[in-house]
Amino acid sequence: MTSALTSFYRSLTRHKLFAALNIGGLALGIAVFLVLTLFVRFETGFDRWIPGADQLYIIQETYHMPGYPEKPSPYTMGNELLHLRADYPQLQGFRIAQMDATVRQGTSNTRETMAAVDPNFFTLMRLPVLAGDPTRTLADPDGLIITQRAATSYFGLTSPIGRTLTVIANGTTYTYRVGAVIADMRKDQSYTAELFVPLVASRFATEWFEHWGSTSLVTLLRFPDRAAAKQFEGELARFADRRVFGGDIKKGEWEQSLRPLVDNHLYEASDRAVVTTLGAVGVLTLLIAIVNYINLATARAGLRAREVAVRKVLGGTRRTLIRQFMTEAMLTVLLSAVIGLALAEIALPLVNAAGGMSLRLTYWGTDSVLLLLVPLVLLVGAIAGLYPAAVLAGFRPAAVLAAARAPGGGRAGARVRAALVVVQFAVAIAFAIGTTVMLAQANHVRNADLGFRRDGLYVVRSLNSGSVLPEQKRALLRTFAALPGVSHLTLAQNTPGDQSVTNFSSIYQPGMQGIRSPSLMDVRIGERYFDTFGARLIAGRHFDPSRPADDMAQQVKGSKPAFNTVINRTAVGLLGFASPQAALGKQVDGNGMMTIIGVVDDLRFRGPREAIAGTFYRYDSRPLNDAFITLRYSGSPQKMADAVEAAWKRIVPTEPFAGRTIEENLYKAYYEEDTRRGRLFTMGAVLAIAIGCIGLYGLAAFDTTRRIKEIGIRKALGASTRDVLQLLVAKFLRPVLLANLIAWPLAWVAMQRWLSTFDDRIGLSPLYFLLASAIAVLIAVATVIGQSWRVARAEPARALRYE
Repeated sequence: MTSALTSFYRSLTRHKLFAALNIGGLALGIAVFLVLTLFVRFETGFDRWIPGADQLYIIQETYHMPGYPEKPSPYTMGNELLHLRADYPQLQGFRIAQMDATVRQGTSNTRETMAAVDPNFFTLMRLPVLAGDPTRTLADPDGLIITQRAATSYFGLTSPIGRTLTVIANGTTYTYRVGAVIADMRKDQSYTAELFVPLVASRFATEWFEHWGSTSLVTLLRFPDRAAAKQFEGELARFADRRVFGGDIKKGEWEQSLRPLVDNHLYEASDRAVVTTLGAVGVLTLLIAIVNYINLATARAGLRAREVAVRKVLGGTRRTLIRQFMTEAMLTVLLSAVIGLALAEIALPLVNAAGGMSLRLTYWGTDSVLLLLVPLVLLVGAIAGLYPAAVLAGFRPAAVLAAARAPGGGRAGARVRAALVVVQFAVAIAFAIGTTVMLAQANHVRNADLGFRRDGLYVVRSLNSGSVLPEQKRALLRTFAALPGVSHLTLAQNTPGDQSVTNFSSIYQPGMQGIRSPSLMDVRIGERYFDTFGARLIAGRHFDPSRPADDMAQQVKGSKPAFNTVINRTAVGLLGFASPQAALGKQVDGNGMMTIIGVVDDLRFRGPREAIAGTFYRYDSRPLNDAFITLRYSGSPQKMADAVEAAWKRIVPTEPFAGRTIEENLYKAYYEEDTRRGRLFTMGAVLAIAIGCIGLYGLAAFDTTRRIKEIGIRKALGASTRDVLQLLVAKFLRPVLLANLIAWPLAWVAMQRWLSTFDDRIGLSPLYFLLASAIAVLIAVATVIGQSWRVARAEPARALRYE
């Protein structure tokens, strides 16, 4: 072992450049691999840490109707669990309804997330309990369970058990008594809240609570294993035949299935694809680093050929030499792993900031990084060291000692190194193409035409709490409209990035009712809605508050007179009209008889991944519940935000304010996750390309060193510096260019699949491939020239005196 350490030390100090490139490149690869492995572990570990989480299943609903998104929804009507238990008494399950609530302490009001749950919630969802009895607490209608953070925030260091909190939910004030404290919510948890209260129907049930097809809450069931869950999934269809179909929901339009809780976080194929891609980036970056090591080690083998020859002459066997060089490889990987671990620790705060996560390296326990790092060192050491060791141990002493210069592995060694360069640059170029396409898609999303002007819009989101009285809403609308810089404002159930009520109704032309009637989204809006957003009117007119048929508020309660509606461009096609103009004046039915008075262009208020739904708008002059105020303004966004917040605090001092620009709202709702993951991909891709360049630089250094005398002769015979550079660059440019032939089809397939998850997307133009490849080739050329320039410019006499 001592001789191996001595040999290892000498090999590092004798060839410092190769040692730095070898260890540095491998350390970078290991660091990227560790960080992205932590990311994949975090994303795939949602809820799996909860005891018994693998036995919990979410009931999800899917609609099969024209115009309705065929995407499973993890929400059910409020009392479905009670109906299921009536038919299946042995069934175990619970419900959870998440909402915003306001905690009032004296004059202080704080917005918190609250969950109304069944009494057995903490029996089946076994979250860590710090004090008290959660089950007994939830048996009391006024019982309250809080997290450690909330306990410290509201009660300091004193025990919160038995203390009371005043909570405002859905506009009603309740006094709850704390009966238990649980650990703070983790970021890798699907259903979180700071406050947990009993699900009392009289407090939290809406008019839709008992309506099949409504999305009141989440219902989870418990089964001993997946086979039992699969078997019960078949029962849901028979249950629907008995309990659901025949009313508003027809057979064939709606079905229920089960979603494992542990699969909930990455249930969307697009999310799984992104996580898988980032995991592949980590593995392939490590592969590039290993390829670098093999390339540099085999290239450097010639520098140690005489050492190997002397050892063999003195009795060293092939097995002994392989063992020595494998030991050196293991020590190199171990040193690289330690440096890579340090780099990962340094990079994690930056990665967490860029990705919005809380990744950390732990050194003990089941999540210890050592459990990953030790096998990694052994595996990478074996993979990276075996071929170079075999090459070194295979040199023949007589041929080496008689040669004028040290061998470089011959044509076979050169071909292997060229093949490895092709592999690593194929991966690097594929990453570069992926990064280019991702950046182009992100830029497209930021600048795409959404059907409205998104600059100069501000949304007041706190109005949606349910605690603001109708007279306060009217006062807010009057005050906001009078603020300097405000040109328009509206009250509506939706705004870009937010939708408080998502109702779809089957709408059809009279005489065309049928099971395949298109399903359109129903949106209630206030005055000047289309003016505020700058929506484009394609045909007809907007709503006129002076016309009774335009205003839902002017209808007589209990009657169903025909009223007017405005539809969007997508709805025109779904309803079977030839053009927007052809739809004007036509009547449609399904949610009461409606006359189409106008058609507006599609408004993309949701994310770029979601298709724009066919929509019909209904005007209501009353202060809408579950609504948002959106303002159109000019001037400084910060000044407008300050003015709106100040007005809010004067009129609704008991309710915390929440508002932001539409740009911020869209980013938070739809773009943030893609942006964060895109940053991680870009960071990994840049480092992968950098590691490839490190290896290329090392190979160029080796090659120019071995060809110094040849270069001197060429220059003595009249070759210019340019000729020599072309010779050296051409050798390394060929495998880089060949790598494009491998990278392009791989990147094309991967990017096509990624882009297919977007409804609003760019075309996959060859320009992205040409640009990424050109950048990769330029970097490769610059890397080789950077190493070869000094040798190419040297005087021939110095080169011919070499050695």
